[in-house]
Amino acid sequence: NKGAEIIRMYQTLLGKDGFRKGMDLYFERHDGSAVTCDDFLAAMADANDFDLSQFSLWYSTPGTPVVTFGYEYDQDAKKLTLTLSQTSKSEQGPLHIPVSVGLLDKSTGEEVVPTTVLDLKQETQTFEFDNLKGDVVPSILRQFSAPVKLVPASGEQDEEALAFLAARDTDGFNKWESGQVLFTNFIFQVMDGKEKGSTQTWDFVKEAFRRTLNDYDSSDFSILAYALSLPTEGTLAELVNVVDPIAIHKARGDVKKSLAREFQADLIKRYEKLTDSMSGGEFKVDATSIGSRRLRNVCLDYLCSIRETPEEQMVAADLAKQHYETANCMTDKVASLSCLASMDGEGASVRDKIMERFYREANGDALVLNKWFTIQALADLPDILDRVKALKE
Repeated sequence: NKGAEIIRMYQTLLGKDGFRKGMDLYFERHDGSAVTCDDFLAAMADANDFDLSQFSLWYSTPGTPVVTFGYEYDQDAKKLTLTLSQTSKSEQGPLHIPVSVGLLDKSTGEEVVPTTVLDLKQETQTFEFDNLKGDVVPSILRQFSAPVKLVPASGEQDEEALAFLAARDTDGFNKWESGQVLFTNFIFQVMDGKEKGSTQTWDFVKEAFRRTLNDYDSSDFSILAYALSLPTEGTLAELVNVVDPIAIHKARGDVKKSLAREFQADLIKRYEKLTDSMSGGEFKVDATSIGSRRLRNVCLDYLCSIRETPEEQMVAADLAKQHYETANCMTDKVASLSCLASMDGEGASVRDKIMERFYREANGDALVLNKWFTIQALADLPDILDRVKALKE
């Protein structure tokens, strides 16, 4: 939503206190009155003595601006030079784009320059960071500080930097975004028939996944869950000129299974640790509890994708069944059911029993039954079309 993003950029530019001052003045002037976007902008500008005239161009500029970036570290001068350029459909000159940037030490991952808002107000600007102790990796557009498309000036993604940020970035959005780009690159490589064992991208993917999965210092479980999740098939389809749903589905599934097998022991350890911390406790909706459930369900999804042999099928089915039987909320039940829906072979009987149980427990609730239908329709089974037709009976 462009309007919401513009409002958020006010806070990025003015800070939380400045935004609060602007809101207070806005209500003081206009409470109960009909207003325009210009009135809101004027209140923000006047309350903070801040020139927002160039920023106002956001309201009249269609489309999504593109910001390109390039950077160079001078070892002798201990200085990073960051160059940003912008292009948009603005007919009145460049936009005022807030670009939040942080710097991470390349050797340790330590944040050496905390999040700093750079004011990109020209078509091309150069920003310098002095007195650095060593080489750094910039984390650009932190917290998605502006609704723009960020692309490297070279036209090619630096996968080493992406892997570094996906594994170590202290900014949740950039940690997730870097991983998504890395996952996407690798999925498309697999879709194009490249051998995963011979690609450097696979090593970068594994490094990012391993560090994220084994990050037990972070208490933001939701960010960890999102960072471990592969991009959806819908997202991948938006990035190709000719959409091949079957190829996308297979490539994404192959990458998911490869990660699950590579990190099976670590996934089990994380899953069991989360299960132990949640067992016996009451249902809560605070951020930590929600994040714990989200991360645990992501681990379950990966573990249940390992089901090539009859033994693996039984192990996966039993794990999903136990997950369902100990669930104390709909979120966990749906996560279990989604894994079971694609079970076949030795896991088919468990799948059918839990499907029937979920149907009975729904007790005719239309919204719950809609989930039951949807989960089965999305199952990855060879006879899925016949199964969906049978659901109509």
